[in-house]
This record gives sequence, structure tokens and C-alpha cells, in this order.
Amino acid sequence: MSNYYHKGSKVTVPGIGAEPQLQNFRHSVATRTLAADTTLTAEDSGKTIFVSGASAIDVTLPSPVAGMNFKFIITNVTADVDIVQAGSSDDFVGTIMGVSANDSAVSGDTKIIFDQSGGYSAGDWVSLSCDGTNWYVEGACSSAADVVFG
Repeated sequence: MSNYYHKGSKVTVPGIGAEPQLQNFRHSVATRTLAADTTLTAEDSGKTIFVSGASAIDVTLPSPVAGMNFKFIITNVTADVDIVQAGSSDDFVGTIMGVSANDSAVSGDTKIIFDQSGGYSAGDWVSLSCDGTNWYVEGACSSAADVVFG
């Protein structure tokens, strides 16, 4: 079964019958907006998290569980935003691509930094997927050193 309905499709609900036409219905992703220090939970997995860097904030990930995933998109670029691991045994694996340089995770990195002094931009993003032990990271930023592991 597809995750969308073609315009003009009708949904039949048992006991009720056909519902009105759905106009351009598409599958949507749950979102959350953050503007203050926050610890994410398992219920946030699968969400696109819009993060305002209007003031410096830390977003703490939950403990790793296989299948958890998050996408973080920056909406305001005034201060640093850090995506922080829950525990010291957690590990980042992956690369954040910039226009002229990339940053790859190394053992001992405990956070992802949207660095205001580096000049990150609204729309810079990272996605994290978990295998139960590691957080696999991919991301992109507008120029080198905007988003880095630390």
C-alpha cells in the first residue's frame, strides 16, 4: 500500500462508507520546534526537529536504541546549538559536508556543534540514525567549519 493517495481517491471507512475526496493528501513527517535546552525521548524519534539558535542551546539525544532517527534543521543563527550524546559510551559515525571542507566523526566526539563563530546558516542540517550502539550522521552546511563534531 502506498503512503499517499492520488487526488480524487476516496477512502472507505468500515461502517461509515466512502469519505469525501482527499485533495493532494501526502504523507507528512512529524515535527518539533526547539528554542531552549531539551532532552529528546524515544517519542521524538522519526521527527524533523527545527532548532532555533536565537540563544545557545543543548539538545541531548536519548540513549541509543536501534531504529531511532532524527533530522535537525537550524532556523535561526544567532548562537551555538549543540546536539549532545546521552552517555559517554555513545559514538558518532559519519561526515558533515561543507562547501570547501568536510568534518568526520572520530572516537571521543560527544556532540555536533552548529558553530555561530563559524557562521552557520539557516537550513544547515544533520540527520542521525541509530543501530543500537552508534549514531550514524550525515549532514550539510553552507561552508567549512559551520557544523562540526566536538
